[in-house]
Amino acid sequence: MAPRKPRRGSGRNFEIANKLMKDIDRVVASGVQNAAIEIANGLVKVGPAWSGEFSASWDVIGPGQSASSPRGKGRIYKYDKRNFPLSRFEKAIEKGAKLFEVVNTAPHAAIAIDGEEAIFTHPNDSDPLKDPVEFGFRPKDASGEQEPSFRYDISMGYDDSSKPNAMITAERDWLATYAMGGELNRDLGRGVTIGFGGVR
Repeated sequence: MAPRKPRRGSGRNFEIANKLMKDIDRVVASGVQNAAIEIANGLVKVGPAWSGEFSASWDVIGPGQSASSPRGKGRIYKYDKRNFPLSRFEKAIEKGAKLFEVVNTAPHAAIAIDGEEAIFTHPNDSDPLKDPVEFGFRPKDASGEQEPSFRYDISMGYDDSSKPNAMITAERDWLATYAMGGELNRDLGRGVTIGFGGVR
């Protein structure tokens, strides 16, 4: 049986379909890029901030991609497209990525997201970048030394001998509240809308 000849014009149709898929991938990548910016800035808004290192350490990556190092400290960081290159998401989507991971690379990230206990001190005896949402006292052991505690674990109140020596700059379970309280979906939706509306 003789090999079947391609129909006239079928090669051109393939080229059009291939270009269309690339255009769709680029639109999707742009939506992911803008969603990453909105979500990172949303996390900065609701999360704690003392030195600024934690706020400058958010990243959004695809499978097999490496997260960026912390971007510095001394200010509350604001994310833009320079932090999330479009090519990163295009490459991930071309390889079939369906999920992207939001990560924080600050050394104390697990503490800041209320996942680990620690002994807390005021960095360089300075005030935090964000206004505190609560003041109080850290738990102490029988000898009067501070015990490891979660970031939010402070007791309220004054007494005659001392003033509160601890403060927190984000509410307890701030990350879970952001993820499940509607703000994450709002930022995701806003980012995708910007992405799909901004591609020409």
